[in-house]
Order: sequence, then C-alpha cells, then structure tokens
Amino acid sequence: MVTQWEDGHFVGGHPALDLANTVFNRAHPVPDNELLRTPSDVLAWCTAAGVPAAADPDVAEVRAVREQVWAVFDALARGGSPPDAPVGALMERAGAGLRTGSAGIPAVLSLLAVRALFTLPAERIRACGRCGWLFLDSSRGGRRRWCSMSTCGNREKAGRHRRAVRASGA
Repeated sequence: MVTQWEDGHFVGGHPALDLANTVFNRAHPVPDNELLRTPSDVLAWCTAAGVPAAADPDVAEVRAVREQVWAVFDALARGGSPPDAPVGALMERAGAGLRTGSAGIPAVLSLLAVRALFTLPAERIRACGRCGWLFLDSSRGGRRRWCSMSTCGNREKAGRHRRAVRASGA
C-alpha cells in the first residue's frame, strides 16, 4: 500500500523540510512511525513534492538523507548551529551526484537540503511544539508555533481546554 500524500503532509514551506517530516511524529514517535516504507512511497512523495525522481530509489538511503536533513534543520530550529557530520554527508552526497551526472533521488534531496541551508532564513525555521515537524515560519510576526493549525494547533488548544475544565472541577 502506497502512502497517499495530501496537502497536510506538506507544511514545511520547503521540500527539504517536508522530507524531514516524512514520519508521523518526531516529538513522540509511535510504532510504525515511518511514512517512507517502500520505493513506491518515495516516488509518490517525490511526485507530490515536485521533486524530480528516477525509478527504483534506495529507501534506506533516502531515509538516511531524511535523518541528516532533520538533524541539520532541527538544530537550526532550536537556535543552534547545524552539526558538521550531517552537513558534510549531505554535501558529499550532493557533490557525488553532480560529479557523476547521475543524480539519483538521494543526491537530489541532498542538493535541495544544502541549498536550503544556505538560502532559507535560519531564524525562521521552527519545530512544531506538538509533533516536532519542521517548518519555515512565514507568518508576519514570526510567531507560528504549530506545523498546522488544523491539526496540531487545534489538538493543543483542545487539550488545554480539557485540562482547564478538569482543573476547575466542572
């Protein structure tokens, strides 16, 4: 069964951030947290994200790129510097794809991530306060807290309301 990608999966504001979000929940992983299970899932995600894709992607390698992307941008979201090892691995994979002229999906995704690292405003990269997904905060005031108001934002508000009702004894 191929994951059906919907608009709600693409809240990052950039394909590199959306790639990092291809798990159900970063903050509180659940069993079977993985959204990129098969080559078909990877190809379907690439199509939905508008990323050029070749046939038969190596899922393990795509997941490795995803985890490197997450490590880099999660560090930025927390106000830190991107860790050297994941940045180096992404640059190496992107460079190898360019050198050989056979840029497979992992090389293309790595290149997108390296480009995003140098072009996205680091001070606007955020992690959702509920699920940990990454996103580019393009809100006017720069105070967006949730990956999506329609999912995590509403769930958080509903949870706060339930706790307040319980606390008041009603």
